[in-house]
Parts: sequence; structure tokens; C-alpha cells
Amino acid sequence: MKPSMTSGLRWYLTSSALFLIPGGIQMVLFPYLVAVVLHESATRVGLAQMAGQIPMLLLLLFGGVVGDRVDQKRLLVLLQTVMMAPPLIIAVLHWNDLLSYTVLIAWAVFGGTLGAFAQPARDALLNRIAGREIQRVVILVIGVQFSIQIIGFAIGAMASRTGITVVLCLQSFTMMCAMLATRRIPLQPLTGTRPPPQHPLRDIAEGLKMAWQSEAIRPAVIHAFSTGLFFAGSYIVVLPLMIRDLYGGSSKEIAFAFAANMLGSSTTIFWLMRRGGIERSGRALLVGSLVSLSTLSILTQPLSEPVFYFVIYLWGVCGGMGMTMSRSIVQEAAPESHRARLLSVFSLGMMGGMPFGSVMLGTCVDLFGPREAVWVPVTGVLLITLFLIFRTKLWQIKRQHMAA
Repeated sequence: MKPSMTSGLRWYLTSSALFLIPGGIQMVLFPYLVAVVLHESATRVGLAQMAGQIPMLLLLLFGGVVGDRVDQKRLLVLLQTVMMAPPLIIAVLHWNDLLSYTVLIAWAVFGGTLGAFAQPARDALLNRIAGREIQRVVILVIGVQFSIQIIGFAIGAMASRTGITVVLCLQSFTMMCAMLATRRIPLQPLTGTRPPPQHPLRDIAEGLKMAWQSEAIRPAVIHAFSTGLFFAGSYIVVLPLMIRDLYGGSSKEIAFAFAANMLGSSTTIFWLMRRGGIERSGRALLVGSLVSLSTLSILTQPLSEPVFYFVIYLWGVCGGMGMTMSRSIVQEAAPESHRARLLSVFSLGMMGGMPFGSVMLGTCVDLFGPREAVWVPVTGVLLITLFLIFRTKLWQIKRQHMAA
């Protein structure tokens, strides 16, 4: 059974998809500017990627508190309006030949700060338009986002051909479209009783305590942390450096690698949509993790360029399972009164690992080379997955159906 396409869900999907296009542009354009245009070392590429993730690490839980206290739709409209400005500023600086490593770091930090408040609000908003079949709607939303984000990769790939300024202007324009779509989302009033406001640190502590005590949310957060630390670092640092150092690629090849991975994830997500989800979500999450690290280990071998991209596609096929199942588990287990906070804890699990993973893997590439560095995430994810299988109840977690 597919989720009914209500007006709220339709506009939420449109808004989310448009919001992901600038994100896709950024994922290609930022490492291209740092690694190819400025030709910085692998360590400095990792540090630059870390710069955008540190604000998420520090502010995401506060973003969850804000998302539980204010109107999430209005907050998103405000944040997306502000997000239209930075690409235009970077375009002006580049046009006047003032682009530098420091400028790019500042851009990443500012974007990460805004993202720390936007992500919990967007995640919590999903439950208000999803109805009772949360897992099916999560799968649908992620599938649409991944498919549309490939457009962002394609636009980012144009940087070396049409010019960086044009791409930055398109990034700002699509963010404006996302803001306009967010304004159109119709919402029903919140149900249930919300706790009275208290000190933000107490709210954060309450959300952390609830997440830690939950047999469903705690292992999902640990899994998300391992994904951010090892897999996300490989994705945003090791892959661009492999393309630069092993295959002599530029923005087009970086975009192609990211698109191949996203296409793989989309393949799994659309299969899940046709299937109607998975009942044993925890088991699917863990098996997907084991297959994913096995696939990633193939990148340690000398590969022709077409085989390299095919392996990245297969890695994405595995990643699509983990992303949908882990988020569904948390969405289903989180009560409405604490939903933004608990989703921010989940997001922090992944984002908290990414800064350290970016620097760690950038340094490993400098020390061992891009192929040998892949053994670090493979080993790390294997150890954490085995811990989750034998020391938590994630293997027994099943899908939950929300009350109508």
C-alpha cells in the first residue's frame, strides 16, 4: 500500500526535493573548489569538510529544542530565505578573484550553522503530514530527495565547463524555490499536550535521556554515528581524492561518483516503495551495514574507472537500506512532544561523526594513499555492527504503525 498523496505531503516532497538540489550542488562544488581549484592537500580537504560539520555538532541539539518550541514551517521559511544569500556572496568574491581557503571555510561554517536548525525542523514536520504509515512516507521522502539531488550533482558538474559563478547563482535560485514551496505546505494543528518551556539545556538533557533509554532509538543513533564517522567521511573526502589522484578527474567526475552512489540508494528506496517497507527494520539495517562495508572494501583494489563507478553504485544500493531503516525506526519511536529533539539526537549521531571522520580519513589518505585508507572505515563499521548485533536489541526491532 502506498501512502496517500495529500496536499501536505505533495508540497512537503516538493519543498524537500528543491532544498536538496542546492545541497547536491554544494557536495560537488565545495570539494571541487578546495581540492581542484585551490589544489589543497588531502588533510586540508578533510579540514575544510570538517568546518561545515562542526556547527552541526555543536548546535544540532539546540536546533531540536527550537524545532519543538516554534512553528517548524515558519522556521524553515526563514532559514531558507537566509540560505539564498551565501552562494551569491561567494559568486561575487569569485568574480573579483577574492576566493581563498579561508573564505570557503567561512562559507562552510555559516551553512552548517543554518543547517543545524533547519534539519530537526524539517524532520519533525514530516510526521505532521505523514499519517499513520511513517515508514512508507520516510521511504518515499528519501527516494524523492535522492532522485532530485542528482540534479544538484549535474549542476555542480557544470562548474568546470560553464563557470563557478553560474553554478552559484543556480544554487541560490533553487533555494528560493524551496522556500516558496515550504510556504505552501498546509498543516493541521498539533495534537497532544506539549510540556511547558524550560531551560534549553534541560530540554536537551531530557531528549538525550529519552534517546538513551529507548531500546529502539539508542542503537539507531550508534549506527548513525558509525555511518557518519566512517562512511560519510569516505564519501565526502576519500572519493573526491581518489578521483583527483587516481583518475585525474575534475568536478564532472566528482559529480558522477556522487550521482552513482545516489542512484544506487534510489534503486533500493524505490524497491522498498514497491514492496511497501520491511517489517524487521532493525535486522534489515544491520544486514545492509555488513553488505555495505563488504562492497566498500572492493575500492582497496586497483580498478578501471568504469568498475570504480559501478562499485560506488553498489555501495549506494547498500546505503539506501541503512538510511531509510534507521530514520524510520527513530521517526516511529519518537513521541510528538519530543520529536524534533529526538530526531536532532539521531542527526547528531551522524553529524557528530562526520567532522572527525573527515579529518581522520583525509589524514589517512596523506599517510597511506587513497586505496589503503579505505580499510579504516571498513574495519570501523564492522566492529560497531558486530557490537550492535550482539549487545543491543536492534536485531529484534520491528516496524511500528502509528495510530490513525
